[in-house]
Amino acid sequence: MKIKIDDIGRIHMIDDFHPYGSIIFDIADERVGVYQDSGDPEIRTAFERIEESAEFEKYELIDGLKEVIEILEGNYREYTL
Repeated sequence: MKIKIDDIGRIHMIDDFHPYGSIIFDIADERVGVYQDSGDPEIRTAFERIEESAEFEKYELIDGLKEVIEILEGNYREYTL
């Protein structure tokens, strides 16, 4: 995995596969848009067409990512959808 920041300030979390997949964090003041991208041009175009993202307040995303880390580290609580 690589973390990169592009020329417009978005943070990319990129996997090690080819074509790559990535999660992009698009920061706008106190809000962060999170969406998926791809190194495959056809898939990238499809993602861009649907313009789908999850939108979070910055502090909400930070708190949520901390919980995801706890889950991944095996410190499970009652997490179900």
